[in-house]
Amino acid sequence: MKLLKSLLAASMIMGAATASANIASDVQSQLPMQQIFNNALTTSTSLVDIFNQIGTADQTLMPAATTYATCNNLDSAESIVSAAFSAAPDQAQAISNAARACGVTEEQLLNSALASNIDPTTIGEATAAGGGIPGAGTGVSAPSFGSTGGAGGGSPTTTPITPVEPEDPISEA
Repeated sequence: MKLLKSLLAASMIMGAATASANIASDVQSQLPMQQIFNNALTTSTSLVDIFNQIGTADQTLMPAATTYATCNNLDSAESIVSAAFSAAPDQAQAISNAARACGVTEEQLLNSALASNIDPTTIGEATAAGGGIPGAGTGVSAPSFGSTGGAGGGSPTTTPITPVEPEDPISEA
């Protein structure tokens, strides 16, 4: 009975090591992402483990892994993107762009970034004016008319105003 338990434990350990080695060797062999995922999923490797192992082997493949997993709906978009962010935080912008290409929303990206301790400003959609999170807004600028900097609008008068003396109620009586 002890021998059976020992063999079972050894096979479980070797199975996990083999799955890890297969993902690493698949990445090293430059197999297509579909084949890397299919090989890993046949060994019952979790999606998080797949992303972690791909990230360990080559972080630059994380956008391609994200595209494959999100476009093929292997899990929820937020789960996939969170796994990718956790496995390769330095690739956050590229991961975000890959996820966007498969229809992941800005809200899902933001939720995943926050869940993975990724600075949300690093995943902002690129624009002509630079990155940023859509809807985050910008500072309010002074109105474009006048020169009072928003303190009432219009331009100041050029004619000096003559002060008016208050009337003395006692002298009028």
